Amino acid sequence: MGIYWATFNDTNGHFECVELAIESESPAFLCRIDDHVYAVNEAPEGGVSAFELRSGKLHFINRRSSLGSLPCHITATRQWIAVANYGSGSVAVFRRTSDGAISQKMSYVAHQGRGPVRDRQQCAHAHEVRLVSDTELLVPDLGADCVYQYRITPPGVLNNDPSTIAVEPGSGPRHIVAHPQQPLFYLLNELSNTIAVLHRDDIRHDQTFVSTLPDDYRGSSTTAEIQLSDDGRFIYASNRGHDSMVTMALDDRGSPCEPSWVPTHGEHPRFFCFDPTRKWLLVANQQSNNVS
Repeated sequence: MGIYWATFNDTNGHFECVELAIESESPAFLCRIDDHVYAVNEAPEGGVSAFELRSGKLHFINRRSSLGSLPCHITATRQWIAVANYGSGSVAVFRRTSDGAISQKMSYVAHQGRGPVRDRQQCAHAHEVRLVSDTELLVPDLGADCVYQYRITPPGVLNNDPSTIAVEPGSGPRHIVAHPQQPLFYLLNELSNTIAVLHRDDIRHDQTFVSTLPDDYRGSSTTAEIQLSDDGRFIYASNRGHDSMVTMALDDRGSPCEPSWVPTHGEHPRFFCFDPTRKWLLVANQQSNNVS
């Protein structure tokens, strides 16, 4: 169990997982700042770990408690590191030192709330920490059916009275992205298999929900990841169960339209990303243990 080295050829699209880079307990999500890599350790007693890329190898720096259970997402700046604890429905922010180490806690907040889906929404479940500007941190909460909008200072201090955007009960907010030109958020809802279009400056504006699945699909599925093209013309999401990638065009108002689907050639596509050239999209299929 750990973090692996992989190679990718952006000429022919060949991906190969080479070898274990370093052992780490359940490193479910990573982020990188300069030559430092950070991972959540998704365990009942959650952790967050720091590593340094040096001489072609990953070197362990330190690990701290995530101050919650089952941390599932992490983001970092040069000043701080933020973690979403899914199991305990909490968010923690730590100071980042100049040598990349995870230092003292700067902020901690525990969400409250529940939803109508009994086996998934008995309590709050913070699912992502998404920085959408230098001072704005969004946290979709799957259990509470809302998105928390935090203000964050350069040292990593969260405000105590965040505004919230509530969505339809049972939606299960998971991940969110911001349109690069228009004042819109796109919220991926895991349980309802929808993308909600939210107005950034008017939380009381009517919300639009678009399904990520074909109209004739009747099987079980949940969404996982969402991404926007750099020019704001297309949006992408993954479906676990339908095992597909959906692509939607965005019209002049930023509304999703013209959906199309392609199979992921694997089971349970939990994450995907573009390569640096933006010509290839790589999908991590969790249950079939392959990248396509």
